Amino acid sequence: MDIQLSILQFFQGVRSPILDAIFLIFTISTELPVIVLITTLMYWCLNKEYGQKILFSLIGNITVNTGIKEFFKATRPIGTKGIKSMRVSTATGYSFPSGHTQSATSFWVSLISIFKTSWVTLIGITMILGVGISRLYLAVHWPIDVFCGWIFGIIVAILFGKIFDYVHKNKKYWILFLIVGLFALGLFLVNSETYIKVLGLLSGFVLGYIVEDNFIQFETNDNNKGKINFSSKKNNIIKINIYRFLIGIITLGAMYLGLKYIMPEDDIFNYIRYTILVFYGVAGVPALFKLFKLDKKY
Repeated sequence: MDIQLSILQFFQGVRSPILDAIFLIFTISTELPVIVLITTLMYWCLNKEYGQKILFSLIGNITVNTGIKEFFKATRPIGTKGIKSMRVSTATGYSFPSGHTQSATSFWVSLISIFKTSWVTLIGITMILGVGISRLYLAVHWPIDVFCGWIFGIIVAILFGKIFDYVHKNKKYWILFLIVGLFALGLFLVNSETYIKVLGLLSGFVLGYIVEDNFIQFETNDNNKGKINFSSKKNNIIKINIYRFLIGIITLGAMYLGLKYIMPEDDIFNYIRYTILVFYGVAGVPALFKLFKLDKKY
């Protein structure tokens, strides 16, 4: 603990307004609103399969991270003598492992494995390291939290990516239900409201993915090309994608607020609420694209 405290004190000693701004940008880049905007844009507008894969990896990492946090219940360095933490409003829950670090690692490892280009790899490594270091700079995590966030993020992203590729290719949906069941067994180890919520996220994705894959089957511009084409001259593509994103994000937000209003704060209802919310984002929003004729061949 003395070594970890010394590391936090080192970062505290080099703080400056410029570094504050830099590391705040790094840490904000993996907070929920930003992640939701980026992943939904990818899934609804740019490349459906890539978006599904990233979502599956992210939700898997969030579930693993929450389960470990709720099991170990490690305290944060916030309030430790000699430590002045920053942006503590977003440092909720337990400390080990770092959720920001693990989410950033999962997201960027997924992108690196998808695109396999040097510039994506360079940006990804920079973001992964930057987000992790930002949690130390802000003194909201211990070094061991960040280090394990990197390790877990890499392992889970690779594992869930391979599972998704296999399921998507062979339509072995039972594997997804098995994963949900295995994570549900975690309830015997952690009696946690937060864990129940993230279990709802995973359940909603699995149900939404299966329904979309079998019954909705919406398309994105580059689904059959294996890449995302940002240089298309077809203005209609841009217009349709703007409509898609606005319809999706507005109705998803309305769904969140509506469910929060009508459902009480209870373990069962929390699970149901988050299951419905993610199911709607994965299957319901694409169904709206069909309804509003926003799924035509480009």
